[in-house]
Amino acid sequence: MIFVATEKLKKGMRLAKPIYNKQGVMLYERNSKLTTQGIQSVRNFGLIGLYILEPAEPLPPFTEADREFERFQTMSVFTLQEIMQDIANGNRPRKLEQLAAEVVRRFGNNVDKIGFTQNLRSPEDNVYKHSLNVAILSAAIYGKLTHNAERQRYVVISALLHDIGSLSVPAAIAHKKTKELTDEDLEVIERCKEEGYRMLRENCDLDSEVMKNISYMLRDLKELRMTGSLQNIKAPDAQVETLKVAYLFDTMTAMKYGEEPQSDVAAYKFLHHPRNRMNQQVVRAMTQAVRLVPVGCTVQFTNGTKGIVLTENEGDILRPFVLSFQDNKIYNLGDGKIFERMQIKDLLKTMDNRYVMTDMYEKYLEALRDGREPVVRRN
Repeated sequence: MIFVATEKLKKGMRLAKPIYNKQGVMLYERNSKLTTQGIQSVRNFGLIGLYILEPAEPLPPFTEADREFERFQTMSVFTLQEIMQDIANGNRPRKLEQLAAEVVRRFGNNVDKIGFTQNLRSPEDNVYKHSLNVAILSAAIYGKLTHNAERQRYVVISALLHDIGSLSVPAAIAHKKTKELTDEDLEVIERCKEEGYRMLRENCDLDSEVMKNISYMLRDLKELRMTGSLQNIKAPDAQVETLKVAYLFDTMTAMKYGEEPQSDVAAYKFLHHPRNRMNQQVVRAMTQAVRLVPVGCTVQFTNGTKGIVLTENEGDILRPFVLSFQDNKIYNLGDGKIFERMQIKDLLKTMDNRYVMTDMYEKYLEALRDGREPVVRRN
């Protein structure tokens, strides 16, 4: 799978991912070949590019849940854009409550973990996609902390609107890569965020709880950006802590054009590390809400070898049962002695940030279903 910028798309290229319109109607299915009309449609949609299958590449795994998640993302990004435009124009955001309720319904009360996949962003749509993803993550995480429906609604609305000020960041700054931003650029960005908060306060009749969440969230994240630490800051409650964890996880793993995203594991390690002062109850809730190291995914170990996850460890997602490709042995990373010499360094993912699943895991499951002993050795 490769990424091809819109201006380099050619007739006959095969799509790796479906394309939806803003109503959620699928216009082009996976594996369909681009036509001249299709390329023009991509340009009209304002897409910066597409994921394309290489000539002999088979279709990667893609579940119905994956399809529905991407469909909802596409529809909701357009809805959120309308909401923010209403607010910027001084109007009541007509669809805000409806979108918040739908996010909570889909992601806020799941017994099982959700599959969270990133979408490619451009400077033009980054704010909308980022804010929606923070809302989805916040709903899932907060749903593991409490069953208070009203507070969960506050969290989701806060997530949807927290970054509205970034829409006024000058294009010359918004188009820069993160590492290219100067101190002066960062000051401009902070002023835009503060102006966005003022606009919400003056143009919207939002719950005081929502405004408090956004205020504390912006304060804490500014401190983190400016000093690299949250040493002297303590958020007032789990709502703000949830928003910060969701914000940082999405920001670190986001697939921005021209920038390499960090992996889910790298983001988790950052959030979990004591020096970063994140609320560990919230971080743990994230591991209970989102599939970060799922069964069947391919992992790379610190010793350079690779393997697949056979059984998750709910107590510590980085210490599951794994099957090593090198020696065909099963290792329990929950065993302290094994963990000392063999740890998960990272996950292997496709270019569109999906987990790499191998046929070895399917063969392992097939043997178990048939009552046969899998051809592996236990360490």
